[in-house]
Amino acid sequence: MSTTASTAQRLRRYTMGSALIIFPALLVAQGPLDPASGGTGEVMYTAATQHRGTLTISAVLLLISGFLMAPAATGILHQARDRGAGLANLAAVLAVLGGFGHAAIAMFYIFALPLDGGDRQQMVDYVERLNAGPVIGAVAFPLILCFGLGVLAMAWAALRAGLIGWWGPAVVTAIILSHLLLPDPPDVVGLIGLVGLAVVFGHLGLRILRMTDAQWGGTPHPATTPVPAHA
Repeated sequence: MSTTASTAQRLRRYTMGSALIIFPALLVAQGPLDPASGGTGEVMYTAATQHRGTLTISAVLLLISGFLMAPAATGILHQARDRGAGLANLAAVLAVLGGFGHAAIAMFYIFALPLDGGDRQQMVDYVERLNAGPVIGAVAFPLILCFGLGVLAMAWAALRAGLIGWWGPAVVTAIILSHLLLPDPPDVVGLIGLVGLAVVFGHLGLRILRMTDAQWGGTPHPATTPVPAHA
C-alpha cells in the first residue's frame, strides 16, 4: 500500500513540476510564431490565408499551455501548506481562469482558419463584428487578465512558501507591470517577458522535481500524548 502511495505521490510531483517548466516554455515558442497578434479582421484574414501552418501551431501551443496552468498552480498550492496558503489558493483560481483565457485565444485562432476561401471583405467584416461584440469582450478580456494576475500570485505564493527567493516574484512583477504600462509593447519586450516567466517557473519546476518524497509530502508532526500526573 505504501509503495502504491509513493508512486502516486511521485507521479503528481513529476506532473506538477513538469507543468511549471513546460507552460511558459510553450509560450516562448508560441510568441515569435504568432501571425495573428492583435486579432483584427485584416490580421486574422491574412493569417488564415497566408500563414495557416503557423496559425495552427500557435493555437495548439496556446491550448496546451492553457491546460498546463492547472497542474502548474497545484504544484505551488501543494507546497504552500502554511505560509502563503491563502495566496496560493487565490493563485490557483486565477491561473485556471487564465488558462481558460489562453484556450479561448487558441479556439479563436482555430475558428479563423476557415476564413481562407471566403470573400476577403466579408471575412474581415465578420471578424470585426465578432471582436466588437460586448459579450466576447466581457468574457475574454477578464480571462486573459487572469493569466497575468495568476502568474503574479503564483510567484509571490512560491516566495511565501519558501520555494524561491525574492528575485522570482520581482521578475514576474516587473514583467506584468511592463505589460500594464505599455499597452502595445514591442515584440522584443514581449519575448523577453516570456523568457523571464520561463526562467522563474522553470526554476520552480526543477525545484519540485528534485524534491524527495518526504519534502514533497511533508513530514507530519507526531501527536503529543499527555503524560498523566502521578500522585
